[in-house]
Amino acid sequence: MKHHYVPQFLLRAWASGSFDGKVEGFRLDLNGFPSSRRAPKSTGYEDDLYALSKPVVAGMEKQAIEIIFFKQVDNLAARAHQKLVECGLRSLTNEEKSDWVRFLMSLRVRQPDIIQKLKTESADHLAKTLGQQPEEYDEIAKKGDAPTLVEWTEQRFPGLIENFGLSFFHKIANNPNVGEKIFKMKWWLWDFSDVSFDLLLADHPCVFTKGIDDPSLIIALPISPKKAFMATNSEDVAAMMRQQDPKNLAMRLNESSLNQARARIYARSTSPKRFIQNRARFRSEEKAS
Repeated sequence: MKHHYVPQFLLRAWASGSFDGKVEGFRLDLNGFPSSRRAPKSTGYEDDLYALSKPVVAGMEKQAIEIIFFKQVDNLAARAHQKLVECGLRSLTNEEKSDWVRFLMSLRVRQPDIIQKLKTESADHLAKTLGQQPEEYDEIAKKGDAPTLVEWTEQRFPGLIENFGLSFFHKIANNPNVGEKIFKMKWWLWDFSDVSFDLLLADHPCVFTKGIDDPSLIIALPISPKKAFMATNSEDVAAMMRQQDPKNLAMRLNESSLNQARARIYARSTSPKRFIQNRARFRSEEKAS
């Protein structure tokens, strides 16, 4: 099953303004940064990215994260997104704002590299924890039980250890404490219709400039080629944002998107090719140094 870490509805905002209903996807992980046309359903995904390794693990079905969690998150966010693009911030109800907050949080943790790290580190941590103080297990183990608690766990709950990180993924992606803080931030919707170039969409699309409690935090998410959602923690930062020239702000947002992108960045056409190649080349040189 295709699991989109770049939601299709977000990609469609760029595809709908293009000549063929597709996006131009630039590969930042290949020499020359080549690009190709892709439909939203055919990019920004990995097969079974959020799937468990077995049909059922401790009562949780293999595709539960995608079908139950992300389907709901993205469907609700798609409605909020449409209202943001067409009607603005004031059109959102508190419930829709909560849906949007949940979506923003999900964008921070649904990337392939983060998922792989979560799987590996959580499995290692659980196995290490279960392997501590083996003498205690020896005292309670019955005849015929597995020789170690790790092996016993695998026998009783097949796949639990290797899928441990995914078993609580929804709690990480929907942290109520973080969500409440984002909900209370100052929200902005920037319209760049008068800027000559488009906003870019990265495969890691939501920019968090600082930690959630930092007063200078800015959250930024391009929601269409000409509009971006932003949130700020402090009035000082908000005042600074209001003074920004739209062209300069759009340029800085595109640079942030490029810097944060993992392997791909999306546009409506090849028009930003030179900008992408120049910035991506500089990024590659920085990583190599």
